Amino acid sequence: MITTTIHSSSLAKSLDEFSATRARTLAMVDGLTQEQLNFIPGPNRWSIGEVLDHILRAERLNRDQVAQLIQLKREGQKPELRLTFSDLNVSVAGLPRSLLPLFETPLTLMNMFVPDCLRNYLTRTRIVPFRNPDPATPHAGRTGADLCGDLMASLLETKKLFQNNLDLDYDEMFVQHPLLGRYDVPGLLRFMSAHEQRHQSQIAGIQSLAAKANGRIEAQMV
Repeated sequence: MITTTIHSSSLAKSLDEFSATRARTLAMVDGLTQEQLNFIPGPNRWSIGEVLDHILRAERLNRDQVAQLIQLKREGQKPELRLTFSDLNVSVAGLPRSLLPLFETPLTLMNMFVPDCLRNYLTRTRIVPFRNPDPATPHAGRTGADLCGDLMASLLETKKLFQNNLDLDYDEMFVQHPLLGRYDVPGLLRFMSAHEQRHQSQIAGIQSLAAKANGRIEAQMV
């Protein structure tokens, strides 16, 4: 729970949800060996360690966006970021990134009529196969201790950003992206939770595949 007073109750609720999501991620990977973290379930698939590193990089991207909004507000400018695919080239899997600029206007218009809850549902459930933006591409081979330590530290850094700027109204700050839609800051935090929950199901799937692979190996050795 956040122990200091936050201007927006919706922000406090979203931060608590994000904290709970991060706690579940850490609980899911607690005690995994390095071999389990490095297990790759198939071609062009991520290991659990890579998933965790991706979560970290995605959080850093979103935290940087909030920091930019805070700076805009402090400078007396409109606290709104209008991102393009050039700024953040997240896309739907199978769609060539060279074609993304052609979809900016129609996707932006379409997202005006799509509620946040539906976008977050699609993000959380992995119904739509997204392709991560380049800055969120993970690095392989990181140790479990480093990954878990960084996940905890990153959450604290995100909380600290808000705790150092308690006087601001985050309901009036917005980030807009052609594919991801338009979010105020509490909404962005809810999206971050949905994104991490998406990868929690991915982690569970990798663990299941790893267990089956180990079972086959053990059966062959009998």
